Amino acid sequence: MHWRGIAIIAVAAFAVEMAVSARYGYVRDELYFLSAGHHLAFGYVDQPPLTPLLARAAAELGGNTLIGLRVVPALGLAALVVLTAVMSRMLGAGRTGQLLAALAAATCGEYLGAMHELTTTTPDFVCWAVTLLLVMKLLDSRDPRWWLAIGASMGVASEAKWNIAFLVAALAAGFLATEARSLLRSRYLLAGCVIAAALAAPDLIWQAAHGWPSIDVFRALQGDAGHNRAVYWLGQVLYTGPLLVPVWVTGAIWSVRSAAARPFRPVAIACVAVIVLQFVLGGKAYYSGAAYTFLLAAGCVPAERWLAARRPLAGRIRPAAVLAGAMLAGAVIAAPVTLPVLPARALHTVPVQKINYDLGEEIAWPKLVALVSGEYHALPAAQRQHTTILTGNYGESGAIDRYGPGFGLPQVYSGANNFWLWGPPPAADTAAIAVNLDPAFLHREFRHVRLVATFWNGLGVSDDEQGVPVYVATGLRSAWAQAWPAFRHYG
Repeated sequence: MHWRGIAIIAVAAFAVEMAVSARYGYVRDELYFLSAGHHLAFGYVDQPPLTPLLARAAAELGGNTLIGLRVVPALGLAALVVLTAVMSRMLGAGRTGQLLAALAAATCGEYLGAMHELTTTTPDFVCWAVTLLLVMKLLDSRDPRWWLAIGASMGVASEAKWNIAFLVAALAAGFLATEARSLLRSRYLLAGCVIAAALAAPDLIWQAAHGWPSIDVFRALQGDAGHNRAVYWLGQVLYTGPLLVPVWVTGAIWSVRSAAARPFRPVAIACVAVIVLQFVLGGKAYYSGAAYTFLLAAGCVPAERWLAARRPLAGRIRPAAVLAGAMLAGAVIAAPVTLPVLPARALHTVPVQKINYDLGEEIAWPKLVALVSGEYHALPAAQRQHTTILTGNYGESGAIDRYGPGFGLPQVYSGANNFWLWGPPPAADTAAIAVNLDPAFLHREFRHVRLVATFWNGLGVSDDEQGVPVYVATGLRSAWAQAWPAFRHYG
């Protein structure tokens, strides 16, 4: 391994992420995970417990700052760089191929964007890449003891995101379709399965104890399946970056057909299969993103050999340097979409959030909380004592949970996902400041509903909070114990 160059690329990738880490603000999911981190549990309605645990740890160690939180995903990008380079070395890449593989991961638009925020995608992508590398170690050494590490990696991945199940199924198909199936006849595989099951058990037990709320979440997500399929393949091009598409396509073909890659064919089959599987199932375009670590690594092996056979340009510029420059140029061109490099106000005229939705969801959260605070404190003191804060989605609740104490706001409540389980509001609260709730619904639950404000982010940016109404609702018609089930919204 050529560690010096790989380390330089990994550190540079980390530095780029940290340089823009606090340019906008928290994304809505990060605010949710920070709230979940204050309610640590073995499971949650819409995800396993690892990401809230990471958010809690990052907040504690980073002084509850945005920059401190973003260290975790930035380290995740550095890990993907190193893991991709190691895979390329195992596939036969030399110094140039390893550096190109590392650079491909560092400049991949999907990884730059996903590793800008601490969401479930962060540990999910890293765990997938670790699992793929460990399976390659198993295939290379033929030592079945690697099943123990693979089981542990899959178990940790299951506590990050349920998405790992698709990779497990694809890897099983890859082994069964090749001579590597002989490695399935091992007591170490059984032991690895036990380890994975033990690590996954806490979340599964939590889900069972709470009536499997994840099924409702999956059902809601499936409503977008048709749209997801329509944009899926375009998403694979845009997310990885058009300049990297020839690399991973070459990697897919070479790793499936080349004799040199034959020992690792189960992994190649799995990576291709899981990408196709997500399309068939109507999954979001980024769900299989970690599979590209292997495909990029594989593509850099024949690319290195092809480039080495080409003559230097202008007599001195190595073709590999041209490819490296193209990768960097592609990352720079895509930067306004993958990272918050534009002024936030520019999102009004350059709607990059049409591709990267999260960019528009990182702005103006403190301003929203300030608006809610103004309406809350405008109430008569006697009324405030019996007024709670309600929101329509977990991003709004997470923002009030994060910034509300600084504005003197009480505990926030919502029917969205796990916030519903953390409710209902106190029994003595018979009124509410309601943010982004359906007025018809509010009229069913309260006797009087009055629109008091409308939120505008002041930047003209179209996001989920732009134009949301704020109501004062009084006269709760029934006790919260009876009313709260109607507020539940999983999805």
